[in-house]
Amino acid sequence: MYCDEWHCGPMGQRDRLLAKTARLQRGVFTFEQAAACGIPRRTIARRASRGDYETLYHGVYGIAGSQDSWHRQVHAAVLSLPDPAAASHKTAAHLWGMTSRQPNDTEVVTRRYRRRERLPFVVHESLDLLETDIVEVNGIPTTSAVRTVVDLGASAPPWYVEQCLDSGLRNNLFTAWNVRHFIARVAKRGRRGVGTIRPLVEDRLSWDSITESALEDLFRSVVALSPYPMPDPQFEVWDAKGELIGRFDFAYPERMALIETDSERFHMDPASFQRDREKQNRAQLLGWTVYRFTWRQLLDDPTTVLDVIASICET
Repeated sequence: MYCDEWHCGPMGQRDRLLAKTARLQRGVFTFEQAAACGIPRRTIARRASRGDYETLYHGVYGIAGSQDSWHRQVHAAVLSLPDPAAASHKTAAHLWGMTSRQPNDTEVVTRRYRRRERLPFVVHESLDLLETDIVEVNGIPTTSAVRTVVDLGASAPPWYVEQCLDSGLRNNLFTAWNVRHFIARVAKRGRRGVGTIRPLVEDRLSWDSITESALEDLFRSVVALSPYPMPDPQFEVWDAKGELIGRFDFAYPERMALIETDSERFHMDPASFQRDREKQNRAQLLGWTVYRFTWRQLLDDPTTVLDVIASICET
């Protein structure tokens, strides 16, 4: 039977320990983790030189042949930094599912970092980073959802921050109060990101509930810039027999006005189109007026949208 350092004796046991660690990290491990498994420094260097290990960053290696992926690259970047460290900003937002956009640049955060080399990812330094701000998402150390959305204000445009905030609220990753409390913890003169997120959170604390789609968020943001009251979201209309006619995106009940925001993706297929029209007709028979706005109207012509809102609120 053929034996080598990988499979027989104490060295084989150490390799199995390291393989178990690397498997949990998408084939990536650090020098410290290998040493903790009992693998000598010279063995690590020898294996790296002959290609058994792939050198990813200083002190970070990959098992040769392990599958490369965006998640593996993020995990390796985090492991290359001193603890505490985590995926952060847009990278964390994507990991949390606040946005479907996979960022072009990997962003990570640590408390202090002494740059030894030019790295292919963005390193943020934050003295207010605590161990409790870091959780595992898909096995990767990642800033908590609430910290992520606050940190985004330092590097992402306001529209991106707002989208991620509303997505996090919709998906119960945090509440507006959670975000406000975190802001109170980290806010200080010069702390980047707070100025962007704070007014967005205060706006949402004044709302009674949250919407269910990005299109509804866009409609709400248009109304929020006007002097008119915010309509009730997710309003249910019932008939005299107690039968539910349907749920509408928004309503001004005292004006008998219902508002639907139409997305081509979710409302233009034949079944959805038919269902929406049946719901609208039944509501109109009960005396409701139904108004419909598209994404394009809200983006390109918000003034016309607000003219309609004005006509509802001022009649």
